[in-house]
Amino acid sequence: MTRRSQPSADSSPASFYTSKEEGSERNTKSTTASTTPPKTQPCPYRAARELPHELKEHCQIFLEEQLYTCAINLLNSILGSGVSRASPGGKPVPIPPPSHLALLSTLAVHPLHTTRVDKPEHLDVSSLALGYLRNVLAIVGPLHADFRTAFQFRSMPKWDRRAARHTGRGSDSEMSDGDSDGTHDYLRGKIANEGGVWAKGQDFWSTVGWAFHCCSLMPHRWRYWKAWLEFMLDVLEADWAERERRDQEDYETNGRVGEEPTIWRAESMMVMYMKQEDGRHSGDKAIIKALFAYNGSVSSSSFREVFEKEHKGPSKRGRKRKREAVLDLANDQFGDYFDEDESISSGVSEPPTPQKQRTRTDASGVNAGMVESIPLRLRLFKLLSAATHALSSQRERRGRREQPELDKLYEDFAAGIKVLPLDIFALCVSQRSNPLLPATHVTLIKLLFHQLLPSSYKNPHKVDPEGESTGSLTMPMLEHCYSCHPANTISLEDNAKLSLVVESAIQLLWLFDMVEYTTSFAAAVETGIEARAKKAQKKRTGRTKADASDSHALNVLNSSAERIRVLLEVLEASAE
Repeated sequence: MTRRSQPSADSSPASFYTSKEEGSERNTKSTTASTTPPKTQPCPYRAARELPHELKEHCQIFLEEQLYTCAINLLNSILGSGVSRASPGGKPVPIPPPSHLALLSTLAVHPLHTTRVDKPEHLDVSSLALGYLRNVLAIVGPLHADFRTAFQFRSMPKWDRRAARHTGRGSDSEMSDGDSDGTHDYLRGKIANEGGVWAKGQDFWSTVGWAFHCCSLMPHRWRYWKAWLEFMLDVLEADWAERERRDQEDYETNGRVGEEPTIWRAESMMVMYMKQEDGRHSGDKAIIKALFAYNGSVSSSSFREVFEKEHKGPSKRGRKRKREAVLDLANDQFGDYFDEDESISSGVSEPPTPQKQRTRTDASGVNAGMVESIPLRLRLFKLLSAATHALSSQRERRGRREQPELDKLYEDFAAGIKVLPLDIFALCVSQRSNPLLPATHVTLIKLLFHQLLPSSYKNPHKVDPEGESTGSLTMPMLEHCYSCHPANTISLEDNAKLSLVVESAIQLLWLFDMVEYTTSFAAAVETGIEARAKKAQKKRTGRTKADASDSHALNVLNSSAERIRVLLEVLEASAE
């Protein structure tokens, strides 16, 4: 085989936690030999300050009177004027208080402003609110805007707690003017308080679980929950990246002595959500349940709707009544003069239950919303993995390693992937572009092999002790331990899943130039293809014929086998 390049230590497909630990050691060694340590990148965001008193009062009045479009347009104008200067190091940008930001994030997903809008002037509120929040994130960043305070789940918001208590070692935004102690940031109104997503959701993972549940249950709601989740993931990723930069900056300021600190990252939004214990869903198992929630999953009943009657659509009765209203005083017809106030603050009339939504699904029963949710689930897991590694690595290096937190997280996540519907399983293990790091794929592939293969498969440590000790996936392991076996059950779906994992493993080694054609390797792979096909054809007790899901699984199994054979042909042709 013609090799494109000799793989370096950095390009070898090692497991996630092994490669991270080795990378940390390499960084330590390189910095000891270096006399001039590299400088960290400067902060990419503008500084922030609190809105002037008069402007804040104007915004507060607009928000409390439900003139949301006016409030958002005013805030966008203030934000735009604050960044119009040519110099990036100019005056701080005026930003509204956390209570205002929390309300705007609720408007982006609340049914009254998304799927249950009765007034034309409210149609743009959701997109305008989300657009402004994205502008704030891009310009001043999550720390300067104090998103950590704004986006906390609690039974009742307490806006008198200022940013200085939540951003690590004091507030890094100039958000504490002398004339404001935070008590004036309180907003009146149900949506701004007990009716908001930060109170109704109870905790982050309950909200995430319900949002993912909607991807297959209520496509009309998923459209808005998807946009909200994408924004929240952007915030969490930006928050983690900026705190990681500050930890590295502190490390270099102290002369790179000792281990890199994690003080800033320990106060990140992701860690805050991971440690939250006062909601319905907390702890590692609840987090994994939320990541794999969908309509039909075992844990789907655990996640209740965030807002009341989310399935309801807009009221048609109210619009019809308005069209028919006639003003004829002579005949005692007063039009809508004596109608009750139909503003949002007094509640919207109860709409009839709409017809059941019909969702387009393919032969496997998986709809488009479920496919759209996969990148979001993987992005969340990537953040969980990074946070768990950063905060647990120091504890593990200092002593006990009986059950490392990162190992447990990966085991639970792999177990969750294993029971997914076949087509969704394929998206998770595929080497197509997705948010996961290649090293993460290595760890998940090895864990899936362990869960899908018979217990009699050869221990990789006996085949490649050095590779197994570093958590790597190597060609000898694939040839002698993994690729030559059927699944541990006669299920067509399990054998199809194992075939997909073998296919993904070959592709992964190909990406890193760690596989080449040999007769023994091709024979082992072909043996596995035939063994899986043969085992899946065995008669199952109590079943006379295959159902639709079995037919689909058989197609996936055969298609995967053909793709594996094509890979072998390409490897053989490259070796000539």
